[in-house]
Amino acid sequence: MNVVKSSRSSNGLPRGGTEETGPSSAAALSNINLYQDIPSMEVSLDDFEEYALDRLKVLKKIEQLKLRHIAPDKHKKLLDPLLSKLNDPVKDSISHFVLRLAYCRTEDLRRWFLTQEVALIKYRLNHSKASNAITKALESVLPNAHVLSKKELESILPQILAATPSLNSNPLTVTGDGNNIYRVPFTQALDLVQHRQVYVKAGKAYIPESKLLNLVTAKFRTNLSRQLALLSAVPTTSSLQRTTGFLKNVATVHTQKDDFLDAAADGLKLNANNVQAHLKHMPLCMAQLQVGLGREKHLKHWGRLQYGLFLKGAGLALEDALTYFERMFVGKDFNKEYSYNFRHMYGKEGKRQNYPPYTCSKIINSNAPNSNEHHGCPYKHSSVQDVSSMLGKMGVAPSQQKPIINQIKSHNYQLACVEHFKAINPTVIVSENNFGNHPNAWFKASVKASGDDININTTGTAASSSAVSAAGGDQKMKEPISVSP
Repeated sequence: MNVVKSSRSSNGLPRGGTEETGPSSAAALSNINLYQDIPSMEVSLDDFEEYALDRLKVLKKIEQLKLRHIAPDKHKKLLDPLLSKLNDPVKDSISHFVLRLAYCRTEDLRRWFLTQEVALIKYRLNHSKASNAITKALESVLPNAHVLSKKELESILPQILAATPSLNSNPLTVTGDGNNIYRVPFTQALDLVQHRQVYVKAGKAYIPESKLLNLVTAKFRTNLSRQLALLSAVPTTSSLQRTTGFLKNVATVHTQKDDFLDAAADGLKLNANNVQAHLKHMPLCMAQLQVGLGREKHLKHWGRLQYGLFLKGAGLALEDALTYFERMFVGKDFNKEYSYNFRHMYGKEGKRQNYPPYTCSKIINSNAPNSNEHHGCPYKHSSVQDVSSMLGKMGVAPSQQKPIINQIKSHNYQLACVEHFKAINPTVIVSENNFGNHPNAWFKASVKASGDDININTTGTAASSSAVSAAGGDQKMKEPISVSP
């Protein structure tokens, strides 16, 4: 796959592609693509980015459905409108391989991409209009899988029936599709073997057709995991150098509509005097920044960015932000050293860009905190003991911490945050809220659930005119990189 400046050719395909090239063939239209063949066509820079972002929206939606515990019977309605943009086999294949390039860089990125892609394959196989989609996929990843004939089955049928609890009928007495037994090397069905769901003999596992989905997705996961690990060690080629910035930052793109960031419409208006009073409504990543700020009377660069933009999204106006941080930065010449930073965040200096608050993905995947820094995601960047201690101080009892700790150990950091929310807001219906992808959504949902008036103590002093007008400072903020879908 080569990246070029040229746009689409006259036939509507990326330049260099044809109707008979790889995944765009007629066969691919009826089969589920398991991405075993790298597309061999040129693609324009615009399409390169557009395809990746369209696929990223699908993967983010899959993650969101999991975070919100949406019932599987509602997934089709929510996913299909986004998936329709990937119906073109060429676009589907290219978008997958572009995101491979973007998500192969670190272990956490590889784990996230692998989880969502496996979920997508499983969804597509379950909802395919082709009745033989799963068996076709099996032939693709395990071409040596053997279907037992009735004669072969007769001699071992009692053992198969006894060892396969899910097999409720006798394959020899039921006619029609969907009742075949497949023989594969047991190493290709380790998950089923581990849970004693299939019969094993002489190094072979006997898999009922109803379990083929597990087999296909397990093989797909193994292959993709290996390819991501290998790709992470390959240096960037000259043809991809112009896309380096996009690939580096695409993992932090937020693809959901940020309705919760309209603080004014929601009636949320933090001010310089009530920030600390709402510590109890902050997710752990922001609470640790507030606690660190109160203890050390200062935040380093990335902490100022993460927390300052969060408060901005929660409704803290620039004047109040300047007042609040000047008050908290004890012993510092705030106007000279830091006011420019905050004015920059609000789009009043530098590029005058209105920077959005950090998403969970950006916080998790950005640079880790060093000594005496408090930014980042505590579920990822802190020890389990430190997280447990912080949760205790936030009012989460030890008995409520177990599901949070379990998610941390499984590297499901956003799910750990969801469990924290559930612990302190037990009456909130998770599926009706979207607080697992963004700290500001978490904050808004917590305030709403508590019934607190966020506008308490609004009569505090406004920012001084000198603080508001100060634009200098010799420690300018590094500009955040933003990629908009």
